[in-house]
Amino acid sequence: MNTHAHESGRAPVRASLDPYDEAIRLALDNRDLREELAVALRRAESAAASRDKAKAEADQQRERADRLAAEKAAGKKELAQTRHQARQRVQQLEAELARKEKAPAEKAGEDPGPHATIKSDDGRVVVQLAFNQVHIHEPDRWYMVSSKPLDQAEKHRLVFCGLIDGIMAGDDAVFIKGAIHRLAGHWRKENGCQRIEDLDLPARVVTQLEDAGYELVSEIGTEAKRKALAGIKGIGPATIQKIARAVRKAGGR
Repeated sequence: MNTHAHESGRAPVRASLDPYDEAIRLALDNRDLREELAVALRRAESAAASRDKAKAEADQQRERADRLAAEKAAGKKELAQTRHQARQRVQQLEAELARKEKAPAEKAGEDPGPHATIKSDDGRVVVQLAFNQVHIHEPDRWYMVSSKPLDQAEKHRLVFCGLIDGIMAGDDAVFIKGAIHRLAGHWRKENGCQRIEDLDLPARVVTQLEDAGYELVSEIGTEAKRKALAGIKGIGPATIQKIARAVRKAGGR
């Protein structure tokens, strides 16, 4: 019997793995897993840090937006209050201006006379009518400003030189304006050459008439002349009647 031939026909027996090699393989596998785990942990920590940073930035932006919205609302409220206070102040100043413009006429008496003087309350400013001229004197200025003679000025207008601009820019401008127009109006009335501005009419009506080319009361001194005023925009029958009353009050017809 061929024993060698019989044994060579059997399947080869798989050698068992060396325990030492198995331990090395497992150790390597564990190291790879630990490295992968460490990488995953670092990524997770980085993602968490990025998320926290993004959340913090979002919170800051939200707080900033809320703060700006609050500041804007407060600004709008303050602006509205400022505008309201400004309107009130303007109304107060307009009322004060109207009172001061009337004051010289009330204090000067009915008839200033051909050589009249009107002084301010504190006596600092003197406005005079003399020699067909209106004169202004302020103690702070070494000169006196005089108008062009009213009998020589075109249509008896009250005309001053350029020095009047400095006076009208001062603190006494309101008083001076009222005084010079009162005295000039008195002179024109005494000399029978009143202007539209001398009539007791609302400023709006005076402006409408002047814009239409009317300057002297004589130009609207009769009913026939006043009928032509109906052609002026904004002047109707009621306004014409008001003008007629003002003319008659001034001594016209």
